[in-house]
Amino acid sequence: MIQRPFALLLVTAALGCLFACVSPAGLAEQTSPDAVAQAPQNLTEQRIIAIGDVHGDFEQFVGLLKKVGLLDKALNWSGENAHLVQLGDIPDRGPDSRKTMDLLISLQTQAKEAGGDVTVLIGNHEAMMMTGDLRYVHAGEYESFKDRNSRKRRKAYYEQTIAHLKNTLPNNELPTFNRAYRKDWEQNFPLGYVEHRLAWAPTGEYGKWVLSRPAVAKVGDTVFVHGGISPNYAGMPIAEMNTRIRTDLAMGEQLPAESIVEDPNGPLWDRGWIRRSQNEENTAQLNQILADLNASRMVVAHTPLAPIIVPRFGGKVLLADVGLAEHYGSGFAALEIVGDEVNMLLGGEKVALPKNETEFDEYFDTAQSLLADPAKVIRYRELVEKAEAEANAEQTEQESQKQTGN
Repeated sequence: MIQRPFALLLVTAALGCLFACVSPAGLAEQTSPDAVAQAPQNLTEQRIIAIGDVHGDFEQFVGLLKKVGLLDKALNWSGENAHLVQLGDIPDRGPDSRKTMDLLISLQTQAKEAGGDVTVLIGNHEAMMMTGDLRYVHAGEYESFKDRNSRKRRKAYYEQTIAHLKNTLPNNELPTFNRAYRKDWEQNFPLGYVEHRLAWAPTGEYGKWVLSRPAVAKVGDTVFVHGGISPNYAGMPIAEMNTRIRTDLAMGEQLPAESIVEDPNGPLWDRGWIRRSQNEENTAQLNQILADLNASRMVVAHTPLAPIIVPRFGGKVLLADVGLAEHYGSGFAALEIVGDEVNMLLGGEKVALPKNETEFDEYFDTAQSLLADPAKVIRYRELVEKAEAEANAEQTEQESQKQTGN
């Protein structure tokens, strides 16, 4: 389990029942696992748009939503009966997570009224916010929560923190509570910090919203998940994965040990289908997972390799994290699925995803021609070619050893 700074855990004690955890029973009443695990599939020609990690870059996210026809100039839903799937990781790295979340909450209602839908997945960074892992929080995030009462709240939090330390530490281990200590403490806990932590608590505005969201969703014949569904979770129903993740997140900073939420091979963190060799064994495992879920493909985010949609395993895995945020290079692409047609929307262009191995080079060539700076795509292709050459060499060596009896 990730070790969290001691001071972060003090918010629970300092602010009392406002950080009370949601019981599994209460969570069941709040949102049905089955209701969010699988989206309606009766609209076979429904336009599905998938967008990867946002990481606090509101302007870039809004620009992409407008470009793909889901948002108008007034920031209202214009996608009619389309289905937007945002693959999680809204917070961290950038300053405007709150604005992004507020927009998506509004669009969920507007899309429903228009006959469409908005599904927002839980990513590992949402989980980090709820469990107190604040390593990547941008200073602008705290600033967005600041209001006219923030100084009073922080003062009360400071006083309660001091009281907590005096009640729990031996006198010889207590720091000196002087002006220098107070100044250093306030730098670590800026104005807006207390409000930020309350909002992300299981009972807070955004914590409750996260608990209403799925970690894995199936729309049509496509499974969407932030990290990936690894062989460790093969055969586990979508509803069960969602229930386990939300039940653990409902414990907030008191996350159980060995939780699915922090499992490196779990749905929020797995990078296997991004990194695994595209050999027969791994392909067979992927095919079995998809067969168990009655799905044709898996769409994942979590790792920005290039500013384009990257197909792997013959297009059965699609990597949708294009590095949208400025922190990752401001990629500007989305995935579009309409019936059997799967496209990348890159800027103002629509590029069909390859349907077989012979089309992969053409796809990447087209993508490179549309990018002002194709360096990351070129680098990715070089790495893939190198990995394939090494895999082929290893296979040849194994076959040679079998023939010689070594």
